Amino acid sequence: MVPDRWYVILEAREVPRTGPVGVVRFGQRLVLWRNGDRLLCTSDDCPHRGAALSLGRVVDGCVECPFHGFRFAGDGRCAKVPANGEDRPIPKGLRIRSFPVREAQGFVWLWFGEDREGLPPLPWFEDLDDRYVHATFTDDWDTHYTRAIENQLDFTHLPFAHRTTIGRRIPERLGVLTEVDGDRIHASYDPAVYDAGGFFIELMAPNLWRNRLGDKAWVVVAFAPIDAERTRLYLRFYQRFVTLPLLGSLVCAVANLFNRRVLAQDKRVVLSQRPRVTELRMGET
Repeated sequence: MVPDRWYVILEAREVPRTGPVGVVRFGQRLVLWRNGDRLLCTSDDCPHRGAALSLGRVVDGCVECPFHGFRFAGDGRCAKVPANGEDRPIPKGLRIRSFPVREAQGFVWLWFGEDREGLPPLPWFEDLDDRYVHATFTDDWDTHYTRAIENQLDFTHLPFAHRTTIGRRIPERLGVLTEVDGDRIHASYDPAVYDAGGFFIELMAPNLWRNRLGDKAWVVVAFAPIDAERTRLYLRFYQRFVTLPLLGSLVCAVANLFNRRVLAQDKRVVLSQRPRVTELRMGET
């Protein structure tokens, strides 16, 4: 994992207002819940007997363990041990790890790294704003998130893996222009070899990617790391050529039928690749 970065881990709508939800991200069990307008996240393991806190409920802004009713606040401290009564002090060891989380763009973002004052702003693509309508679908891949992202940065697989869809008219010989600016990687076709009409892809590290389809349409994918061998992809189609609420959403949903087909072509090959984790230098021939 790339440390000290904001990661998309969920869609905001996956965290209900009625109770906690448990997920696995970064190989860890996490529980998320809402205390009014605040979104909170801690380890999902009660330090007493290891029960999943996500099986409990939210009481007075705390998540309550389903086994003995221990309550934990969003900062990880234990706020109540019912069996001990109100007068006895709470043992200091009854504490769980908390994680900074934010909600924006309909996503839940988690800070993976050292907690500190003045965390950096959430990353996003400035030109993807409120003018756009979008629809999302998810797909789980049995591979590391780096391998899934690598696939989406690869141009030369298109005429082969996608010969019946988006790669149909793309020549096998390609030139690719790549620019790196901090955490951003921007890649496009060399127009001297192939004119793609302004098509480009962009990675905003560590796990957010987009594909420009035209002046008013984009595909965005967030690669949420579940563990070392599993990734959940959140694929969104954004468009602003039809923005009437119901009709715009319908257009996005129909477009995602095609996006599912394209993604399935990628998935078929990527899940066969070994090792599952990709690195900058791997000794490839």
